Amino acid sequence: MSRFRAALLIVIIAMAPASLAADADAISVDLKSAAQLALENNPRLSSASASVDISKAVVDKARSALYPTIGAEAGYSYLSKETIFGTTPVMEHSTEANRLHLQQVVYSAGAVQAGIRQARHAYIATTHGTQAAQAEVLTNVAVAYFRARQAAENIDVAVASEKSLAAGYDSAKKLHEAGVVTNSDVLRAQVALTSAKSSLIEARNGYEVALAALRTAIGLPLGHTIKLAPDAADAPPETLISESPADRPEIAASTAAVQAADEAKTAAASGRQPTVALFADYYNQPVGAQFPRLSNTLMAGVMVKLNVFDGGMTRANIDEANAASIKARHDLAAQQQQVELEQQTAKLNLSSAQAKVETTATQVQSAQESLRSLQIGYNEGIAPLTDVLSAEAALTAARVSRLAAVYDVKIAAVNLMRAYGHSHGLAQ
Repeated sequence: MSRFRAALLIVIIAMAPASLAADADAISVDLKSAAQLALENNPRLSSASASVDISKAVVDKARSALYPTIGAEAGYSYLSKETIFGTTPVMEHSTEANRLHLQQVVYSAGAVQAGIRQARHAYIATTHGTQAAQAEVLTNVAVAYFRARQAAENIDVAVASEKSLAAGYDSAKKLHEAGVVTNSDVLRAQVALTSAKSSLIEARNGYEVALAALRTAIGLPLGHTIKLAPDAADAPPETLISESPADRPEIAASTAAVQAADEAKTAAASGRQPTVALFADYYNQPVGAQFPRLSNTLMAGVMVKLNVFDGGMTRANIDEANAASIKARHDLAAQQQQVELEQQTAKLNLSSAQAKVETTATQVQSAQESLRSLQIGYNEGIAPLTDVLSAEAALTAARVSRLAAVYDVKIAAVNLMRAYGHSHGLAQ
């Protein structure tokens, strides 16, 4: 047995530096720093930023139709037998040809301009979508942060309960030794203490789970360890709420989507109109028969293109654009209704949470006084242990409810900030 204890002591000593190193490497966060970390590390925001870059490239691609296209060609061919028409060589053994051509669309019935405007509105919609993603990420981080704070304080409640029940267990044993109470009281107190220890284990596990949820909300990899900053001076979210609602990015994105859909209608309708383009072509053939075109010649002209029949493709494009425009307007209306619902719900939830705080505060005070009186009565032999244990359980439950109510207020305030478009204040 002595060898086992020695080996166990060596293992504990060996593991202690690693544990201390892990604690030293842990990232200490308060509400503000957690929000700022999320803005830098959350993969969803990185994806949204990439979407903005994509939509910006689409705008550049649409604008390219305003400029001429210039191409160059160079080629060489070998023919085993020359081709001669009369005395005129048509194809010689070797032929080398170079060509430079240019084309510029001068009229597209508004298709090019509509395409550019559509791409710009889509870019605006994507930008607002990124802002909406930021607001949601910040909200999720704040909620996870306060749940972690709540879980940490739940540990304190569980520790206090275990300490109180341990004292009660010692008191029951002393009273039993004095012949005041029966052994059943000692057993009841022991069972209650064991249950409190189990609750403490669950509370500590709940805290670790809450930290993992916070780490995920921030967007940190699994290997990163975080901890809550002690004595963090977090600004109460209810003090960050502005009286005037800001524009929700979701509505701005939906509005831009409607504008993009309208431009798509213009672009689709242009398919019924002709397009006009100017072109120029320079031809150079240093080697080979100059037939049918002489070397170093320039050709220029005008090209008109009209879609006479395409099997109904243009009509289908117009119908699709019209339907997409109608859908975009319905999506905007639905988004506006959703925002209004979120604002009303957030207000009601905050009022309800604030009312619960006052109720649970009274509940804790009453439970404390009840337990104190029953403990005195039990020590004097006039109150049964079952009443003391019930009062202890009631006090623990009241303290847990009190914590839940306090943090429900904070979370409700965070959701109200989100509903009124002020989530960015969490990171400032």
